[in-house]
Amino acid sequence: MIAYELFVYKDADKILQNKGLLDEVKAVLQSVRRVNHREIQAEFSNKGWMMEHKIFSQTTWAWDAYKDKVAVSIELSLIDAVHRDFLRAILAHKKDDLDVLVYITSTFKEPRFQNVKRDIEIFKELLDFPVLLIGLT
Repeated sequence: MIAYELFVYKDADKILQNKGLLDEVKAVLQSVRRVNHREIQAEFSNKGWMMEHKIFSQTTWAWDAYKDKVAVSIELSLIDAVHRDFLRAILAHKKDDLDVLVYITSTFKEPRFQNVKRDIEIFKELLDFPVLLIGLT
């Protein structure tokens, strides 16, 4: 099991709890043995989440996992990908396809948890949807 930090934005934890998905997310985190995209995604798949769920039919964009209007994005390499994911989430939320974004990153390499947290706070005027940010150690 790996350790993790959480940052809750706009009551994401409460919404996930109401959907019955917060415990599933925590179970995934407790099952992961290393900070690895495929392993994390496989754990979500084991819990019945859809993998590589297309965000929009006219693109190849996809969420790493998706269930009941909750999207999971796992980003362990590029800070710029975080901003791209924010834009996709804004549009998905406006189209009523997203209630919560679960964003998983690490605490020790880019995009670092603290930097993504900072960016959520910087973009708070634009991010009008809940985010559960998870930093894996």
